[in-house]
Amino acid sequence: MWDQVNKVECSCSNSQDHTPTIFQIRPMELIAGSSWRSEVSLVVYGAVEEMFHSGRHTDTEIIVQSKSFRCHKVVLAAVSEYFDAMFSSGMRECFNGVVNLQGIECSTFESILDFIYSGRQSIDTNNAENLLKASSMFRIKLLHEKCEEFLLKHVSAENCIGAWRLARDYECQTLAKKAWAFIMEYFIEVSQTEDFNYMHAADIIAMINDNELNVANEEIVCDAVFRWYNFDPESRKDSVLTLFEYLRLPLLSSEYLLHEIEPMKVVSENPRCRSIVKEAISYQMLPARRPDFSSPRVAFRNFSNMEEVLVIVGGYNDKGDKMLDVMAYSFLQKSWFSLSPLPIKLGREFASCVYGNDIYVSGGSTKPDTLLQYRAENNEWIICEAMIQGRRRHAIVAVGESLFVLGGYDDKATEEAERTLTCVLEYGVNTRRWEAVGKLATPVRSMSASVSKEKIFVFGGILNDEKETQMVQCFDTRLRTCYIVADMPYPCKLCKSVVCDKRFFIICTDGNIFEMNDDLRCARIAKIKDFNRRRFGAIHYKGMIMIFGGEYVSTTYRDIFSFNVDTEEITRFTDDNFPFRVNFGGLKIVLHKRFLIKEFSVKSE
Repeated sequence: MWDQVNKVECSCSNSQDHTPTIFQIRPMELIAGSSWRSEVSLVVYGAVEEMFHSGRHTDTEIIVQSKSFRCHKVVLAAVSEYFDAMFSSGMRECFNGVVNLQGIECSTFESILDFIYSGRQSIDTNNAENLLKASSMFRIKLLHEKCEEFLLKHVSAENCIGAWRLARDYECQTLAKKAWAFIMEYFIEVSQTEDFNYMHAADIIAMINDNELNVANEEIVCDAVFRWYNFDPESRKDSVLTLFEYLRLPLLSSEYLLHEIEPMKVVSENPRCRSIVKEAISYQMLPARRPDFSSPRVAFRNFSNMEEVLVIVGGYNDKGDKMLDVMAYSFLQKSWFSLSPLPIKLGREFASCVYGNDIYVSGGSTKPDTLLQYRAENNEWIICEAMIQGRRRHAIVAVGESLFVLGGYDDKATEEAERTLTCVLEYGVNTRRWEAVGKLATPVRSMSASVSKEKIFVFGGILNDEKETQMVQCFDTRLRTCYIVADMPYPCKLCKSVVCDKRFFIICTDGNIFEMNDDLRCARIAKIKDFNRRRFGAIHYKGMIMIFGGEYVSTTYRDIFSFNVDTEEITRFTDDNFPFRVNFGGLKIVLHKRFLIKEFSVKSE
């Protein structure tokens, strides 16, 4: 309160009556005194700077490159953890007052002392790097921060590699992040600088393996890497072999692969390089097998014009309505987008497959002889020539330059015994004509089919007598013959088969996952807990099998499972990020990002 005072008594020794002098100091005046700190600091700072220049009260001598600097221990220790530790350690420098510094230039130490004693902004493009290194060595935190701030403002295509290395070596996280982002954004210009020629192989790998690399195509990346290699081919021969593992060769054009990559001496001399190039050529030359590829080199960058997407075609919603919509899920953006809708309602039990980046849809309960093609290049549907014999509950796969339709159910057959089909039809992708090319060993419907080389394997299904089967049939597209090659552990209908890195996986309606090995033996390798559904979807994506949607009685599922084919680990996602769909087509294709514009909200359904 204002009527309260703090009394400080001061007595004078020559006073006879010892009458005290009383100063009345109000609390508010005590608070105001806190602002004196900055004023006192300026006085002290100015005095210390004057003492340094005049050499007064200095108690240590710092020798750098034969030049002597008279300094104050307490000042150096106050700003530098290095000097504080030195002067507190009991080392001889504590007693004789002489410190010899190695590994630093005289001009750099002069700039440090100027910063410490005057606080002047003495950082420029000529000394910033050396000051940063020295501030790190002497652990002068404030100077380190100021150097980083200065360098952040001067990052360019010419110096960003050096700035990134410097920041990485001297713990400048903000600078490292900005310099790396600059490298990613301006890679084309950066890759043509002198600094790029002297980079370590590990740093080149880090660059080309980053999905944030801003390049329009992978040819740009390969050109940069081979320029780096040709700068010093003798010492980099072993490194370029490692770099081949990280080049995304399957995404190159066929011309670049055949004319630029395949003739390289390093490819012809190294079996592993030849294998990687062969993989890329196979990806280009076998469009029917692209969805089955499992390789880290088949990965589109974030700035690429193209992107892998999951496409959901037609089907029924949870109210039983036939759907015309076609949706694409962007794994990169984690969002759904609307594509061009189907031209007709397909109804139930149609089949679908991918050839190259196009989707083909056949049959169904509404128009059993239908064949539709989704042209990914233009985001449009076209109606192809009708099938020779309509059907539903069948399978369609792509082999070579053809589509093959196998088995199924024909509602129009006069005899019930003839409705489950053995007929195999072939559609030429280029000729656009249908042909009956053979028969299955046993008529079957509601099965699954996948391809290895030129052979189609048909898993399970329902026979003419309405019984489920466990047989695995193989249709040889070259010989046009079919035979039974194996049995699954038990009868299974409405399963899904997926090829991942040349391995066959079969997902059954009860959640069991089987693998068929090279000896054509089927064995259970995993089971999805509490999984009981049919008419779900399954695709291969980056070494994982994604299983989604489906129904059981009147329940429509929206959860998604991922199965790691290497670890056999199963993960369930329950964020309701999948639309209400059953009897749909679920496929993976590569699509241009210009078609991923109109967002589709699955939560508003």
